[in-house]
Amino acid sequence: MKKFNRVLILILIISFGYNTINGQITSKGLESLSPQVKAAFQKKYASTSEEKWTMVDNSILISFKSGNDFFDAFFDENGTWLRSELAILFQQLPKPVQDSLTSGEFSNWEKGSVYKVDLPGADENYKIYVYSKDWNEMEVNFDKSGKRIL
Repeated sequence: MKKFNRVLILILIISFGYNTINGQITSKGLESLSPQVKAAFQKKYASTSEEKWTMVDNSILISFKSGNDFFDAFFDENGTWLRSELAILFQQLPKPVQDSLTSGEFSNWEKGSVYKVDLPGADENYKIYVYSKDWNEMEVNFDKSGKRIL
């Protein structure tokens, strides 16, 4: 039994250390968020479920479900909304964005994850991960007209 307890404690220490080293501490639910961030999130997204949050590079990433969709929303430590992302299928991209990806500079690249990105004060745009033949990964962004955003 002592051996089991030592192994369990070691696993917990390694797990915590891994998350801390990567700069990410994950929490279930919103109860441990600051009141400002929690209020800002609940104001922006009134009806959510399955919320969990993580610190990522000085911003707070809240992953949640709204309706049938899963979102990621980013806030700063003061509760200011930075952006939201929704994973979508390639076929859900606006036709001009699909055309830019299939006939433009990245036509020979493999298409990976696709996200609709909402930013404060900006039109919707799209983030797509593409992979070259030698599996170099690149994130490319487009506005809804198919113009690449740098």
